[in-house]
Amino acid sequence: MSIAIRIKDCIDNHDKYVAIMATLPDKELAKKLYLVHIQSELAEKTKNTGSLELLEVWHQQIIEARIYKAENKIADVPNEIELTIADIEIIVVKSEQRHDVLNEMTQPTEKSRSEVEQQDNDSQLSLF
Repeated sequence: MSIAIRIKDCIDNHDKYVAIMATLPDKELAKKLYLVHIQSELAEKTKNTGSLELLEVWHQQIIEARIYKAENKIADVPNEIELTIADIEIIVVKSEQRHDVLNEMTQPTEKSRSEVEQQDNDSQLSLF
């Protein structure tokens, strides 16, 4: 896609892109802002005016997204990796709970055996 088309797309869908970026964590928006800054410096050095225009639009959208996010207290939308990690953590917790239940079920029988043995010993001693 040419730079002119990308610039037009960014301008036409400005509100949509700002709303999407507002759901990202602020740390990620700060990283995007930093990368745009670095790319702008490179575009300036190479005198690439088309890229500079596009990067200015992106810069503005990222700043607006950060402001919009802060003003409206928009929660971060977790990415797929975070969702997968959360699912794995749930599975691990459930597995540990099952393991604990299994241990609880087997431990009372072991205790009752030792209690029975103790009672047998006590009853044998009482005969004397």
